[in-house]
Amino acid sequence: MNAYKEMLHLLGFGLCHQMVERSFVYGGVQFPVCARCSGIYVGIIVVLALLFWLYRGAQRTGIPGISFFVGAAVAVGAMGFDGLASYLGFYQTTNFVRVTTGIMFGAGMAPVIYSLLVESLAKQRSPKRILSAPREVVFWVLSVPAGLLFVYGGSALLGFLAAGLHGLLIIVTFWLVALVLVGLIPRYAHRIETWRDLVEPLLWALPIGCAIIVLCAGLQLWMMGVLQ
Repeated sequence: MNAYKEMLHLLGFGLCHQMVERSFVYGGVQFPVCARCSGIYVGIIVVLALLFWLYRGAQRTGIPGISFFVGAAVAVGAMGFDGLASYLGFYQTTNFVRVTTGIMFGAGMAPVIYSLLVESLAKQRSPKRILSAPREVVFWVLSVPAGLLFVYGGSALLGFLAAGLHGLLIIVTFWLVALVLVGLIPRYAHRIETWRDLVEPLLWALPIGCAIIVLCAGLQLWMMGVLQ
């Protein structure tokens, strides 16, 4: 169990302050990142899964509808206000508020990551807008309570394994970001037609994503040394 806890701590070391009072603990194991950061990763993965499902017939690259920009502005504003206002001592926030605003922020980031993935990799792309139809926007908004259910309900069921699952979400997020970079390589750019075509790019992207996490940890250590 100690090795499990240490691995999770190292995973989030360069990505978050990891303060215990601002983090979730289930089954005696603290999540690798704080409640707000956990919410961001949950929001990203939940909405990415939603978008790929919604547009499974033809992945889209069109600029999102106005509802996205309004919603994203609200999400960024809510997280920024909660973080800044609590930091300045205007009010005492809670982990529920932190994770909720984090999920909102992640839900706002996900369509951007989705667009980059589709634009860089997909051979067949639709120019239609994403999140433009009312039904799509409703699903997008519902990703926030769905994310909260995942965090609280799923974690309660999994106990100490919940922290590991959230650690996996972190790795998958950086894996997908690295996949965008791999999509810039001519061998893979605009060449993906089936899920099978993704195998090779994913194999390249995994170590790159892990390297980014390690680089963040190294930067954190360097900053600690400098500040000391």
